[in-house]
Amino acid sequence: MRFRATAVACLLSTFVVSSPAFAQQRHIVNPADLRQALTAQAQAQKQTRDTLRGVLKDSQVRVVAARLGLDVARADRAVDTLTAAELERLAGPVRDVDMQLAGGANTIVLSTTAILLIVIIVILLVD
Repeated sequence: MRFRATAVACLLSTFVVSSPAFAQQRHIVNPADLRQALTAQAQAQKQTRDTLRGVLKDSQVRVVAARLGLDVARADRAVDTLTAAELERLAGPVRDVDMQLAGGANTIVLSTTAILLIVIIVILLVD
């Protein structure tokens, strides 16, 4: 009987001691994958900020903003204050405007103007 109690106690102590060590080694998400996902998200946010700054520096954009009475310099300063969610919302419209401007269009069409107006207003509201 004493041998059985000693064996059970040793077995239980082995499980108690080894389970925290075992639990520390298991990860639901691989740390390297998590690091890679965070790096990719930071790069995407930086790219959106850079694209937005490029759009705001375009001469056509400045002309449209001036006609609408919007302060492009203030919007440019507010780019750094945008949250990840705000950047995600703006990413599509910013890319659309950037592509239309890069396409060599001589004039900004109405849809671009509307998108630009939305982008600048969102930025100014954040600031």
